[in-house]
Amino acid sequence: MERKDQARAENLLGRRYGQLFHGGKYTDCVFHVCEEQVKCHKLILTTASPVFEAMFYGPMQNHDPEPEIEIHDISAPIFKVLVEYIYTGSVDYNSIELVSCIELYYAAEKYLLEELISDSLMAVTCKLRFSNILPALELSVCMGLDSLLEVCMTFFMRCCANNGQYINHLKEHYVHVSKECVKAIIAACKEPHKLLIWYVYEWTRQECEQLGLDPGDSGLVAHELGGESTGWPVAAELKPPSPTLTPIMSIERCYYKACRPFTVDADCPVFRLRLKCSRFISLMGLVLNSRLTPNRLGHVQELEYRESLRLDLCELPSDSEGPPTEEPVWSHKVQNQTTKFNCDLHISWRREEACVLNPELTYELQIRWDSNAYGAEYPCSLQSCQADGIRFTDSDSFSGSLVKGLRYANLV
Repeated sequence: MERKDQARAENLLGRRYGQLFHGGKYTDCVFHVCEEQVKCHKLILTTASPVFEAMFYGPMQNHDPEPEIEIHDISAPIFKVLVEYIYTGSVDYNSIELVSCIELYYAAEKYLLEELISDSLMAVTCKLRFSNILPALELSVCMGLDSLLEVCMTFFMRCCANNGQYINHLKEHYVHVSKECVKAIIAACKEPHKLLIWYVYEWTRQECEQLGLDPGDSGLVAHELGGESTGWPVAAELKPPSPTLTPIMSIERCYYKACRPFTVDADCPVFRLRLKCSRFISLMGLVLNSRLTPNRLGHVQELEYRESLRLDLCELPSDSEGPPTEEPVWSHKVQNQTTKFNCDLHISWRREEACVLNPELTYELQIRWDSNAYGAEYPCSLQSCQADGIRFTDSDSFSGSLVKGLRYANLV
């Protein structure tokens, strides 16, 4: 009750301060930001930031009764978000794009707002995608924001550097960044992954084109990155982030009721399930229902069987209505895995073989058996459609599913 009362009081106070800010009453300082005026109260700003305290009440204070301050390095919308945070203690991150979050982080660092620094970094982490990671790295390097660079580089190394899905995206949506940004990426990458080799080559080619140089001069450009064009350049002056392996976790869908078993035959050799995640994860394994014991009269019941199947993960269109892509983005084969009847079938693989699930996409998981499995029956059941931010969509909601859960690692 005490915690609830405290939270209620803070919310009420924040609303009152917010009304004071938006109403513009009793203001005693003015900020000029990109031809806009933002009127504030010195005392409220001072209680939140030591920078404002020094500005208004320190040895170098402005003695004007209503000081006017010029702001040149922050845009007006983000400065207003910063000030509103000081007054109300909250930010609507859902309405802010990634670049604006980065600018808000810069403003928080400038005015030493510790909680806003950590909150905006978390917001940046949640908004990182294949499409914006290189611009985010570019801003981090060029603005000298070390904590932000660590967040963005960690995402790049975990989700992009050794990921075939990302290299396909980058080939279609190439992004040219500064030489310093490329050097930072190279320094963070301990091995010359296929993606980085391709990107360095493409970067040097396009850099030559922009500088008006002959393509044969790409070796000189590559040398500026820290190495020869035929080798893997290393920028020794930049320290790579220390690698950390995220723990592998397991989730299981809630069981509701049993359904008719799924039978593998020539007409139906594939079971399909759709997946969508709220964040970037690395798919590390599946938990499936194993086969039902075959009913063979006059024979000793078998306790085990050999499971062989193939897993394919295909991307679906953004509207999730059309068919999946013809070529799977990831595949894994299970060959003669010894499995007990009527028990869970655990399928797992190494981290290097894992598939990255992008939160912007819906995937179709296809479990495919060969002709040796024809006639085998797998128990199915109705299960929960959501677990730990991962959404499961069964192809037929009345037939249930034989997929019980996943093993995965959070990447951000």
